[in-house]
Amino acid sequence: MTRGARTAQTAGVDPELVAYLDRRFDEFGREHVSRGEFNEFRTEVRAEFADVRREIAESAAETRRHFDVVAESLRSTIQVIAEGMLTVDRKLDRFADDVHDEFRKVDRRFLKIEARLGMTPGGPDS
Repeated sequence: MTRGARTAQTAGVDPELVAYLDRRFDEFGREHVSRGEFNEFRTEVRAEFADVRREIAESAAETRRHFDVVAESLRSTIQVIAEGMLTVDRKLDRFADDVHDEFRKVDRRFLKIEARLGMTPGGPDS
């Protein structure tokens, strides 16, 4: 493993990419420029890679912050909806209790009316 590949591996960069670039730099250096120019070019490219890595890290941090804000907003919205559902559920329970009470009152009234008229539940008049 080349020194560049080892450095890349510890920096989280694909070692195969670094090895490929090292080979290409070597070819480029042999074919077109002096060793000093080549080393200068290589240094510039590595600095640009560092800049790109920094920009990616900054973008990732910004994305995480944005996601955290969106998640918190969703959490708040879900909490409001859950509280609203609980309120509606309680109102529905009270309404059901009220309806049951009213039906009991109506049943008692019918029983009184039937008793006054002499009707028996389940008898021939019902």
